[in-house]
Amino acid sequence: MAGDGGSYKEGTVAGSNTASRVITALLVSVAIFLIAIILPKSLFSSLVPRVATTQGLELVLSLLAIAILGKGRFAEYGFCRPHQIAAPGNGLHWGIVALFAPLLGIAASLLIVGLGGHGNSLLKSLSLLQVMLFVWLLSSTIEEMFTRGFLQGHLSVLSGKYLRLPGVRLELPVLISALFFGSMHFSLLFAGADMVTMTVTFLFTFSIGLMAGHLRARTGSLIPAIAVHMLANIGGVLGGLIYIVINFLVTGKMPSM
Repeated sequence: MAGDGGSYKEGTVAGSNTASRVITALLVSVAIFLIAIILPKSLFSSLVPRVATTQGLELVLSLLAIAILGKGRFAEYGFCRPHQIAAPGNGLHWGIVALFAPLLGIAASLLIVGLGGHGNSLLKSLSLLQVMLFVWLLSSTIEEMFTRGFLQGHLSVLSGKYLRLPGVRLELPVLISALFFGSMHFSLLFAGADMVTMTVTFLFTFSIGLMAGHLRARTGSLIPAIAVHMLANIGGVLGGLIYIVINFLVTGKMPSM
């Protein structure tokens, strides 16, 4: 009986620690996101300084959270070389992912305009060089450090636990980080995004979050996740360019953006 009581207490403590860690991960992630979004708007009126400050805050706060809550064990949060990259059969796997990510971005952009959406007004306000810097490079890297680095890393206590749906099994840290990543983009509603743009953007970012999270869990590293995120963002811009070309060939006019 004593042994059973000890096992019960140990299980209760373990469950309490798991719940505490999950709640902490979510609350800190929400705080990081809100600070990174709200503070720059109160400091700057122009877009570029706001975007740069948002990304800088997100980066610094994510690293600080890992240093404090993760006790500086950055390798456990994905700051390491990928494992299993060269494992048998992985070449085809990585090739499919590398092809699918930009295609998903292209499809999302074409779907938005096809359904009558107006697209991301913030993205349209940036030059191509600024898009390459702030969206393709910095956003892809920093958002992965935040969502797949800190959040998914701090949710590692849920590793091995799954949401099972017909024909698919989603590991909880991957699913939660993907949902959080997709939900982050609802902030576009405050920038005037229409519901078509917002809905497609959420589905697109959630899907990319699942792909990036899967690679993060599979390899233990943020590097493949960042690469997939970057390819998807590049695909999103390419989709917009494809729409412009098709519209010009059909109508003989440049579309109004």
